[in-house]
Amino acid sequence: MPREDRPRKTLARKLRDLEDHLHFLGESLQKLAAGDIAYLKPIAAELRVLVCKSSGTEGLLWRLLDELKLNDAVHVHLAGNLDRTHPLAQGLQFIFAPVLPAGRGDPRLAPGHYSLKAIIKECEALVVSAKGHTHESLIRAVAEQMGTAHEDDGVAPHLIELSGILLSNRPALVNVLASDSVLVLEVGDKVLSAANGKFDFVRTASPPVAQAAARDLSSRAQRQDFESPPSAVSAAGTVMFLVNHEHPDWRKNTNGYDFGAFAQGALTVRALKHPDGTMQISVAGVGTSILETRKLIPKTQQPGVMVGCTWNGSELVFYLCGERVDSLAYRAEV
Repeated sequence: MPREDRPRKTLARKLRDLEDHLHFLGESLQKLAAGDIAYLKPIAAELRVLVCKSSGTEGLLWRLLDELKLNDAVHVHLAGNLDRTHPLAQGLQFIFAPVLPAGRGDPRLAPGHYSLKAIIKECEALVVSAKGHTHESLIRAVAEQMGTAHEDDGVAPHLIELSGILLSNRPALVNVLASDSVLVLEVGDKVLSAANGKFDFVRTASPPVAQAAARDLSSRAQRQDFESPPSAVSAAGTVMFLVNHEHPDWRKNTNGYDFGAFAQGALTVRALKHPDGTMQISVAGVGTSILETRKLIPKTQQPGVMVGCTWNGSELVFYLCGERVDSLAYRAEV
């Protein structure tokens, strides 16, 4: 039967469908947060149903927002798309700027109220090998190539690369889809709350409380699952990332913190904060041995600690909070 001839669902039925999909999404996100990376697959599938246009049909969440004339604004820190005219963007291989709820992001980036639909469809979730990928295109790629919507024998090169990139022991794909899921659950909950008791619809339950994944998910992500070798470390390069913790005094207190591995291809950088206020940085993949330093965290008014390393074939330079803190000579692999 042609699609246009099929009997239409009532508004109440579509609201119940939304409630079901939000439940599955929240439950899967809880399992992912508990450490089961297999739940990335149903998360991608649910997000595809809710926020992606597929076979000419818009995502269920957007259709209901339009039908009920509701606002989809979320209060978040949003970096926006990469400025490719900036000198630092030249030759950039990977960048990821998470969309974080207001108060949980960098205060230098003031939070604002943004359309979630615009974020999903227009904003780059990340840049891999100098190419940007929107949240929608990334969700669809995961769902249709390595998710419950479909399992392809082949996978797009950017998904292979992303599968091997770790951000504090978590694959980059997990960070993006988990962050998107939290925002989708927030807006979906608004829709169900606004419709509750109307249109012959009564809510049966709220979506499970969801949090971004927090467990170490590196072991499965580091497997060689694709018929392509890990990307080699260039003879000269730079890596930079921000580490932070929910404890506001973590830089100065007497606790130790392990921020895990930040990895791309054959390069792995680990960051640990010791009780004496020093930060230990270990780098593997540059040269023939692990290069390591341990230095006091410089005083800074900015949140977290920016960790950076540059190498040129014979010397590795360590940076903390933008300050050069150490350098080590090394022997390049032949």
